[in-house]
Amino acid sequence: MTVPGAIKRLLAADSAAAVMALISVFVIFSLINSRFLSSLNIHGIIVSASISAITGLGMTLIIAMRALDLSVGSIMGFSAIVAAELLAGGVSLWLVIVVGLLAGAALGLCNGLLIILLRLPSFIATLATLSMILGGELLITQGETVTIRNATFSRMVIGNVWDHVPAAAAVAVMVFAAIWIVFHRTPFGRHVAAIGGEIRAAVGAGINVNRVTLGVFTLVGLCAALSGLMAGAELQNADSTIGAGAELTAIAVVVVGGTSLTGGRGNLFGTVCASILLAAIKAGLNVANVSSLYEDLVFGGILIVALMVDGLRRGTRRRGMLVV
Repeated sequence: MTVPGAIKRLLAADSAAAVMALISVFVIFSLINSRFLSSLNIHGIIVSASISAITGLGMTLIIAMRALDLSVGSIMGFSAIVAAELLAGGVSLWLVIVVGLLAGAALGLCNGLLIILLRLPSFIATLATLSMILGGELLITQGETVTIRNATFSRMVIGNVWDHVPAAAAVAVMVFAAIWIVFHRTPFGRHVAAIGGEIRAAVGAGINVNRVTLGVFTLVGLCAALSGLMAGAELQNADSTIGAGAELTAIAVVVVGGTSLTGGRGNLFGTVCASILLAAIKAGLNVANVSSLYEDLVFGGILIVALMVDGLRRGTRRRGMLVV
């Protein structure tokens, strides 16, 4: 493919808006303050984007199936708290990581079971579990912050591999590769897209919707747990505020990245680009000395614009958002 042809294909892609916005943000903030391109700031952007991208990649599959998971933020916090408590008790780091990931996967599985067994819409079921998980976090910690004193754990996120590559980015790349293969190269991924495209046709084709639902929600729980562990390692402490608002951030990076809330398709590359975009905007506002109080206003505006663009891209076609 020629270079002009590659550029044309990029502009036609669903992720084009996120890519162009990302380039613009880097140019604008680097002109406002040269510190934006400092190695320390870029490192921080990559770490922050990697953590949000991992949850966003899982959420991409959920939205591609025309569902939502509002509990990912609370799962992040729960996994981080479990890890912090176990580390404080002297448990081996690798066992702590495995238990933290399994805890998130189990919570995701519970979400799937609630949706299937009680026939609840996904956003209602996960809104309920969000509240329950937060309550569990407060009971475990008694409202206190648990300090994480493990240098190895922190280096696995904020350290570097191959001298200059942030470890968090290496983890995010591996997660991206795994989910890309699952979504684009396996029957499971095709079933996810089929359910999001038209559930009646998927059932008629013999797809086991319940099994796919359980698999997707378990996977997103696993992704959220990994993000929570990474966030705890970065902050070196854990409490119920870890993951607060992460569900909205995850939905935002998915939509801004070009995945439609109407389901049927998922843009994993766009999700990663949008994660970097939001992290870059946050860092840019910081170096520009803009109060953090304006961050939510900016992110909300970006999400509204992304939804408007998605509506224009999809034309006049309107479908319901949720299938489960």
